[in-house]
This record gives sequence, structure tokens and C-alpha cells, in this order.
Amino acid sequence: MQKIYFLSLGCPKNLVDSEILSALLHEVHFEIVEDPSIADILLISTCAFIKPAIEESIEAILELAQIKQPGQRLIVIGCLVERYKEELIPLLPEVDAWLGFKALPALPRWLRQSSLPRFVLEGPGWHREDYLKRMPSHPFTAYVKIAEGCSNYCTFCTIPAIRGKLASRPMEDISKEVEALVAQGVKEIILVAQETTAYGMDIYGRPCLAELLQRLDTSGVTWLRVLYAHPKRVIPLIEAFSSCKHLTPYLDVPIQHIDSQVLKTMGRGMNEEEVRRTLLRFKETLPQVKLRTTVMVGFPTETEAAFKRLVDFVKEMEFDYLGVFKYFPEEGTPAFKMGDIIPDEVKEERYQTILDLQYQIVRKKYQNYIGHIERVFIDRIEEGYAGVGRTSWQAPEIDGEVYITEGEAFLGEIKPVKIIDTYDYDLIGIVLPDNPFLE
Repeated sequence: MQKIYFLSLGCPKNLVDSEILSALLHEVHFEIVEDPSIADILLISTCAFIKPAIEESIEAILELAQIKQPGQRLIVIGCLVERYKEELIPLLPEVDAWLGFKALPALPRWLRQSSLPRFVLEGPGWHREDYLKRMPSHPFTAYVKIAEGCSNYCTFCTIPAIRGKLASRPMEDISKEVEALVAQGVKEIILVAQETTAYGMDIYGRPCLAELLQRLDTSGVTWLRVLYAHPKRVIPLIEAFSSCKHLTPYLDVPIQHIDSQVLKTMGRGMNEEEVRRTLLRFKETLPQVKLRTTVMVGFPTETEAAFKRLVDFVKEMEFDYLGVFKYFPEEGTPAFKMGDIIPDEVKEERYQTILDLQYQIVRKKYQNYIGHIERVFIDRIEEGYAGVGRTSWQAPEIDGEVYITEGEAFLGEIKPVKIIDTYDYDLIGIVLPDNPFLE
């Protein structure tokens, strides 16, 4: 049995591809190992969304190339291949094969042959049944990719060039996948796409995320979560959040900015008033739903006045969670032609300003949770703690966690936890011996 060391980088959407590929490799008797020194094949799934991700991918490839032994094969797949295509072949001769997304289903067959194709982008892509075979990385939490690609064409974004136009999966296929995961013991399903709220527009002629959520709400899932919702399409979700029993009170809505001129040159399709009106309506109608957003500083058209409007808006909205990124001019995007106008030191200053502001907002909000009892999903057991988990309004890896100092907790359980203290972006609590939610 040949052994494969499989390193998966990047976003949850990339992780889903890696989990599917792992299952197909296992199906034909390849063994996934954690030690590259004992592997026959070194496989790396890359990210190329922004400059730091590209640098991380290149660094990881070089590290594997350095430890590559005679007889081992090094294979690179994913976004880096799609974005740069054959440009990287002469730069990294240590790599034996470069494969795009559509070619991945054929990889297990090629690996069993004596020779690999050097570079392949085209192929059938995943078959519908491949999603049902995937091997989730976590026993109780799984990301489900409801669509591929994006048709928004924001001027700073490389995704349409890498992943193509929006390509939604049929609703029945997604339902089958979720039901299969639930049958395996998965309790938390997290829906992802480049933009989840565009789901269905290409195959049903209209956005269908709300309909999909209502359908999945009856699948047996315990927690159902949504990431990457564009603000211009979140209002139709109000009904779903009001009626779905298992939909977590949490929504990730990346706004990118609030200044109208910046939004226009970003190609976001909304102005300041439309973004504000949409988010305020959502908050007023569903005050229990925690909102996460993402903003970008240093975009070429971001003046001092525009940045001040962003700061004021973050203060006004008091988002429960917020991620901030510094703009990088990505080659091949329309914004690249605008140049990198904002100096790096100004970007850094604006970046730190937003970070510091959001930290104060989170600290204030977290103080209000002390004394509250929350349902906490136990993600892992860590030395020194009874367990580490998340509330229903904390997404894995990007939001804070709950560190449990007392009580009994087991992986995959949802326990009643009393919050007794806070630390930065994390909460500290104790498991209650009796479950008040059952009373």
C-alpha cells in the first residue's frame, strides 16, 4: 500500500476538495500519513487568493522539495496551479506534477500508473457521488460546499479567474451529502461558497439559499451555519433565520468597506446607505443573530475621509466579530491597474486602528456574557482544561472559543456552560451539572 503525505492549505472550500480527494485515494488503497519522510507521494493543495496565501503555498512547496527523497513524487494541486498555470513549472523543477481542480478525480488512477502527467488543468471535475464519499477532517463538524466559483467580479478579487463563474450544486445533491454526514455522526454543518447568498442563481434563476436552509433544517443536523453572505442578498435570509430551528444565530457578511466611492471602485454593487440600511434591518429584525464581517483597508481609492467613515461605521454597528485585511494589488484584477497608491505604513496604521477598535468592542460585549449560560459545542480536549469548544455564535478557527475549567465534557457533546470570565477573544466557563435547557 502506497503512502501519501497530504498537506491542505487555504480556505474551507479547499478543505472540502482535499477531503473528497482523500476519500478517493483511500478507496483505491492509498494510505494517508502524517509523516512526509515515510510517504511515497508528497501532495500539497495550495491557495492563491491573496499575496500572503501565495507566499505560504510557495514556501510549503519549497519545504517539501527540500525534504523530498529519491523515489518520492511531489504533486501540487489547487488554486496556485489554476492561477499561474504553467508559469511555475520551470521555477520549481522539483515538482513532478501540477494538477487543476477539474483533473483531481483522475489523480488516484494516475498515481497507480508508472508515470504522471506533468501538467493538467482540464477534466470532468468532481462527480456528484464523489461528495458522498468524502472523509471529513473533524468527526463532528463538516463544511459543505454549495457552489463553486463567483460571478460578482469584485475588482480586487482573483476568484473568478481561479475558480470560474458561479456553479451551484443541485439542491437534492447537497441534501444527500448533508444527510450522509449526519448519518456518520456530524453534528455541525457549515455551508460555504465564494458567495453563499448567490446560490441557485445560475441553475434556478434566483437566489435559493433561504430555501436550501429550510430544506436542510429537517436533515437531522444539530447546528447549521452560513459563511460568506454578500450584504446585497441577506434580506431574504430573515425568514429562514426566523423559522429554522437548527440554524445558528450567526451570519458572516463581508462588507469590505462602507465608503460609497470605495465600494463603487471595488465593484461591490452597493453604496453606503444600502449597506447600512440592509444591516440595520437585519439587526433590528433578528437582534439575537450575531454578525461577523470583513473589511479591507488601503484600497487605492481609500482616502483619509473614506477610512474615517469606515472607522465610524465599525463603531456604529459594533459587529460581534470582524476580520480586517490590508489591500494587496493582485495581478490580473482590474484594481491592479490602479496601482498600489496607499503607502505600506499607512495601511499598517489603518489596519491596527481597526484591530484595536474591534478589540475594544469585543471586550465590551464579552463582559456582558459573564454569568450567562451558553450551549457549547466541545471541539477538542486540551491539557489543563475539561474541554475547549464554541457557542452557536462562534464559527471554528475564525472566532473565539470557550475554555472550560471545571466539569465533565466529551468531544462532540453540546454542554451547558456558565461563562465566568473572558480572555481577549475567548470565553472561560464551567460545565453545569444539570442542564437548564432541558427544564
